[in-house]
Amino acid sequence: MPLLQFMPWCPIDKPHVVGNITLIPFCRDERIAGLDELTACRVRTILASYKDLEGHPVRTATLVRYENRDLLAELNEKEMEDTRDWVSLACFAALARRAYFNPVGPYCNADSFVVYGQRFSDEPDFTGIVSRRREGRTIDGRPLADTAISIPVHGSPVKQVLLDEALLTALVSFRAAATAEEWGRWQNAISCFNQANTDNDAVSYQVEWVLLCSACERILDAAPKAKDVARSFASTVAPTVAILASAAKRNSSKWSGSTAHLRYEWMKEFYGVRGAFAHGKLETKRPLVWTPLEHVVLATIAFPLVARCLLVKSGQYVITDDDQAVIDAFDKLVDADFLKLPADASGSLDSVLSRLVASAKAEVVKRRAVEALKELLQSS
Repeated sequence: MPLLQFMPWCPIDKPHVVGNITLIPFCRDERIAGLDELTACRVRTILASYKDLEGHPVRTATLVRYENRDLLAELNEKEMEDTRDWVSLACFAALARRAYFNPVGPYCNADSFVVYGQRFSDEPDFTGIVSRRREGRTIDGRPLADTAISIPVHGSPVKQVLLDEALLTALVSFRAAATAEEWGRWQNAISCFNQANTDNDAVSYQVEWVLLCSACERILDAAPKAKDVARSFASTVAPTVAILASAAKRNSSKWSGSTAHLRYEWMKEFYGVRGAFAHGKLETKRPLVWTPLEHVVLATIAFPLVARCLLVKSGQYVITDDDQAVIDAFDKLVDADFLKLPADASGSLDSVLSRLVASAKAEVVKRRAVEALKELLQSS
């Protein structure tokens, strides 16, 4: 039976080939490239059941084509699972490109990439709504015209999803070159990171915390110990100028005499709390230098940096000036009261993060210019 796979809450900007799948932008008011009008009409009919918060059919979405087959080709369970694996990489590439503390910058969440599969007959008047149960699934057959599936509230603000294409290309290449064991670690890590970034209020920060810790541990291939994860992180994400914990504005008696960098102490504290949350405790008695929200924000920014740096080591990726700016700004961000607007903020687009990254970017550009000048003088 024909199957349409789509992501109704994912308004991507353009087509993307991701391994064995192609992500195709859907716009209700525009022609769907490669589809005859009858098939396009069926696609619009199916997507009409997916509504925005005003109750109107979604205007934009993403269609998922498997390999070079027809968009409505029949797929088996293995092919559908393969589709979800590739979609998870696209999801990560979009999450890694998000702009924080910027209400008009590119932003999405993992629930933007929820894949729906709709099977239908030649006359797609009925649909089967599949719901999970603890012991399996149930299917409720109902008229398509009387079916309405509403966008999650936290998905509504997402107006356009942008993917980091260079990162995505590197991930696809790395997957092809890696051993099964190595890619298994990365696949698990990326899955944990994505699940920690749904923006769904039903997911507690404790759950997100555990998932983010697991993501960092797995991708770094570190032992499940705070010191080991922190050591691996600090050596992998290395800014041009680092901040020692002993010289930081943040302060803790636990750092007395420490010669470690501040990012090491942050990761050690972040991972160290994981055990309490993973064992069912909703609070930790450990005194924290960073608030829970600060911790999960820092971890969400840190994980894509780890992935980029490891991909560089594998030969699949080249750090950009923008990447280097975020790496160089990270220690200063860890040391700052970054959740608050700067005291002299010029508007809603101003933030501690944007200022730190802009300053770091200026230094990166300056260093590049100096290096280029030296090379020119040496060659002359």
